[in-house]
Amino acid sequence: MSRALWVAWVAAALLVGVGCERPSSQKAKSAFLVRPETIEFGPSALGRTKVFKLKIANGGRASYRVEGAVSTVPNVEVPPFEPFVLNAGGEQEIEVRFTPQVEGVVQGMVEILSDAESEGLVPVNGRGVKAFVEVPETALDFGNVAMGMVEMREVTVRNPSDVESPLVLSIQGTDADQFTAGKGQAPTLAAGEERVVPVAFAPGRLGSAEAALHVVVCEGCEPAVIPLHGLGIASKLEVTPLRLDFGRVALGATAEQSITVRNQGTVALSYSGVQLLDNPGGVFKVVSEPVVAGGVLPAGATVELRVAFTPVALGRVRDGRVEVGVREQGSSAPGPKVSLAGEGGASCVTVLPRKVDFGVVAEGMTATREVQVINRCRENVLVSNLQLDTSQGGYFTLAQAPASVTVPAGETAKVGVTFSPRVGLTAASAGQLAVTVRTSATSATEAVSLSGQGRVFKPCQYDVPQTLSFGKVPVGASVALGVSVRNTGTEACYLASMQLSPGSDEAFSSLDVENRVLEPGQKATLVVSFKPESEGLFSGMAEAWVNHPTLGHPLVQVSGEGVKHCFAVQPTTVDFGITKLSCGPRVREVLAINNCLGQVQLTGLALEQVGNEFSAASLTPFPHTLPRGGRVQVLATYTPQDDGDDTAALRFTLDDGSVFTAGLVGRGVTKAEQTDRFFQESEAKVDVLFVVDNSGSMMEEQQSLGQNFAAFLSAANQAAVDYRIGVTTTGLDPSPGGWSECPGGAQGGENGRLFPVDGSRPRIITPATPNAAGVFASNTRVGVCHWNEQGLDAAHRALSDPLLYQQDDPRTPLANDGNGGFLREDAKLAIIFLSDEEDFSSQPVSFYETYFLALKGNDKTRLSINAIVGPTDLGTCPTSSSSGSRYIQLARATGGAVESICTPNWAASLEKLSNSAFGPNRRFTLTEVPADPERIVVEVDGVKVTDGWEYDADTNSILFERDAAPAPGSMVEVTYPLGCN
Repeated sequence: MSRALWVAWVAAALLVGVGCERPSSQKAKSAFLVRPETIEFGPSALGRTKVFKLKIANGGRASYRVEGAVSTVPNVEVPPFEPFVLNAGGEQEIEVRFTPQVEGVVQGMVEILSDAESEGLVPVNGRGVKAFVEVPETALDFGNVAMGMVEMREVTVRNPSDVESPLVLSIQGTDADQFTAGKGQAPTLAAGEERVVPVAFAPGRLGSAEAALHVVVCEGCEPAVIPLHGLGIASKLEVTPLRLDFGRVALGATAEQSITVRNQGTVALSYSGVQLLDNPGGVFKVVSEPVVAGGVLPAGATVELRVAFTPVALGRVRDGRVEVGVREQGSSAPGPKVSLAGEGGASCVTVLPRKVDFGVVAEGMTATREVQVINRCRENVLVSNLQLDTSQGGYFTLAQAPASVTVPAGETAKVGVTFSPRVGLTAASAGQLAVTVRTSATSATEAVSLSGQGRVFKPCQYDVPQTLSFGKVPVGASVALGVSVRNTGTEACYLASMQLSPGSDEAFSSLDVENRVLEPGQKATLVVSFKPESEGLFSGMAEAWVNHPTLGHPLVQVSGEGVKHCFAVQPTTVDFGITKLSCGPRVREVLAINNCLGQVQLTGLALEQVGNEFSAASLTPFPHTLPRGGRVQVLATYTPQDDGDDTAALRFTLDDGSVFTAGLVGRGVTKAEQTDRFFQESEAKVDVLFVVDNSGSMMEEQQSLGQNFAAFLSAANQAAVDYRIGVTTTGLDPSPGGWSECPGGAQGGENGRLFPVDGSRPRIITPATPNAAGVFASNTRVGVCHWNEQGLDAAHRALSDPLLYQQDDPRTPLANDGNGGFLREDAKLAIIFLSDEEDFSSQPVSFYETYFLALKGNDKTRLSINAIVGPTDLGTCPTSSSSGSRYIQLARATGGAVESICTPNWAASLEKLSNSAFGPNRRFTLTEVPADPERIVVEVDGVKVTDGWEYDADTNSILFERDAAPAPGSMVEVTYPLGCN
């Protein structure tokens, strides 16, 4: 039973006079105390809530637990609170509220529910009093008012009684002297009288003015309080702004803003600088205060002051104030005041990492690392200043000129820092990089600590390959291979870095390898990806720097060929991910597929690698003749032996000498902890593929899908998503005809092509498509002529070569029936299956999961697979031919939504799918399996989040509740102990 239900049950029991004795075994030997001993509300106006603070204390030696509190008094309530434990000497405060509804005395008890030995009964006394004045508690804002002028506002008060009532008004607060209320009015209200009370603001000084109008509503009652706010301005003196709001600033960072003081008159003013009047927590500081000659601000002159805000705790700080000492000469009047506001939290600009450790660097060489400035704001920011300071040891320098750099919204700028050891000094070196970032309203400076150490090495003895060949790679596919530098000597080596050389073809990409020490026998690997966008030969160069006087710059020729071929290897890259050395081997599947019109002769299968971390095995002997449509399965195994990246090339050789390559990639680790970082996209691009069953029983479902298109687009329209929507069918081969014909030009055999293949309507729907709802409704009416549902194969073919990258399918006579232009590299992919039958595709579900994930770089946050299919329990869906278990398995494996094809409310079901496809990402799939889910730590924008999410073991992901989904632009970090999978 939940705590709230239990408390409610206890309250009900008390009201009917039923008691419940707690077991004596649960009573602690403690001393239950409350301060004060009686809750005295006194007179309280009817309908208004009065709050009493009650302290619960433990005066004994043993602790006791407080579960909740209930009241026997009508209109007295204790707001729910989390149970807590009071140790000896401890105390905690709770609220008790009284909202009388009738006149008269109210008495009773509040019971504190605890396992303390003594009963927690606290007497309550109060008295409901009918108010003799009613007044709305609405704040009055007078806006900007020039010095010497008066601005008026009104408050309406009413005497609801049948006798004359006093009207008692007072103004209280810091700037009460600048406000007046009810001057010249009678001090009483006649029975039933309603009166308009004027309130005036006459600024006597520049800047923000705050006060409050207090109205007595009944004898002994708390007054009604109406906040008052105004801003004093002057025509001959301009101070802008009169309120500095720094917004949210990350803890440890500093934001700066300026105050401009301009003498717009014809006479000089005296100027004595600036003074902080209110500085709660010491978070504000005047960092720039120009001195003017003779303390005089000439007519037309301007000075700029700068104030900094450095929060020390989360949450909004109490407002501060700064006084600018500018006034008429000879006057002693106070100067204009500027209010200061800010909030401690997480900035939308993040500088990572916070600490850069270069490790050991060889004397005479350097190491360069990158610091990222990540802009998650909705506006561009400016990296305006880079300041490097070395506190001890070697030399820290910027890898590029310290020029200002604009970082567009949602993008990242990189700052290179280089460390050079000092000759003869092997002690640790330390320094700091200060990065100043400016937005339109604020500037903030964040510090990155730097460290490194110099060391003398003997010339490196190493081995590196001369070439790296990718062989033939299908256009649009990606293969990852590695270049390894191995220390073959008996002494440690220093590797400064590895990278692709500038000028390499853009089809090649890599992440640079940072400096490190290679012990004897160790290797460092540069993982290079090759993704040809067209047919032809491509070339590049990989380079490294090691400590050797004459052979310190090894070069490796990189080559590959983009082809359009009917033979394929899938996946082209097998990523084993991060593997703990103690977890044992991981096994993945690779398929060689013959899509040619005739047979293909495979003459050989070879595994190339540096080391022996990978192995490959096939039940098929080589050479082997692969018939049309045939497949060869190869099982690849990864068993890491040490920390670091490992790669291998799995080569398939055809009888014409062509070599097709599958890359094997993995990383071995001994560490016990993993941190995954995710960025919540702020402007989404989503490509949606509907796969619609075109069998004979699907007519009503197709119509319901089309008619509820608006419900499906609800989340997309709300978030202004840039979408592309296409439809294909579960049919691969044309229907031979019979009782029903299918429209669209393919007789139900779309074979993955977007519907309609004859181009009679737009095949890709975007926000700019005229009458998009009507087009989609027509595109979902794919017909009911087919009988063989192969939805997973259809989706696979729709999103693979040759359809995916070509405007025309070369295998058919129809023109422009390819799917080129549908899938975007930078967009999220959503696939939605609609069927009342099981899937009868050719491959296991794991094959399709691997393939669709590979399309999105194995980033599970960029893939959403969903299904409206026959449910597992067909008793709830009698019109479904069978359960769509394979669709359900794939959807759940990728964290998608599953709905029943018998849904009574298509709009609600499609709205759920809309949230899955277009809404803020709520599911963040971890790269590895946690060893202990209880030790998972989730942070959003640097703030630890303890509720609103759960770990889903089935999908190995963090799932946020819908209302707790991280906002667009947020950074989500999940830290957990590594396990095995």
